[in-house]
Amino acid sequence: MTRLFVEGRTETVRSCTTESCAFVKAMMNPECSREERLQLLRTAAERHQDLYRLAMSGKGVDRHLFALYVVMKYLEEVSPFFDKIFPPTYLLSTSQTPMTQGEYETRDFDQAKLNNLITPGGGFGPVADDGYGVSYIIIKEDQIGFHISSKKSAPNT
Repeated sequence: MTRLFVEGRTETVRSCTTESCAFVKAMMNPECSREERLQLLRTAAERHQDLYRLAMSGKGVDRHLFALYVVMKYLEEVSPFFDKIFPPTYLLSTSQTPMTQGEYETRDFDQAKLNNLITPGGGFGPVADDGYGVSYIIIKEDQIGFHISSKKSAPNT
């Protein structure tokens, strides 16, 4: 998002980077040490922060590329590049929830006092019939909340 600008537009920060994929693969590999996994997590988090800062400062590319893709489709053009980066369906759609979206702000958040609250914030539905919608919120330094949704009618979700 580019909230630093008056009436700022939204910008997408893709969480599936080379760095985050390397971290997930390490977590699935029983031969990876805790130290290797931790370093890969730090690298993935740093990359995500870099992309987030670029998006906030108006230097994101996702919305620009998407606009070009929409024009290409309107003109009925074909592009192997756009077909690769914008597949026809997204089986996983993700987003970070803003810190102050909900009733509870992080400075006042105490999980022990709010036993009925799973996480503050909100989520969104899947964009594909057989996909998932995932939103997350970084609550504190040691807490991350996730909302995961899928369609009940999808047999594989």
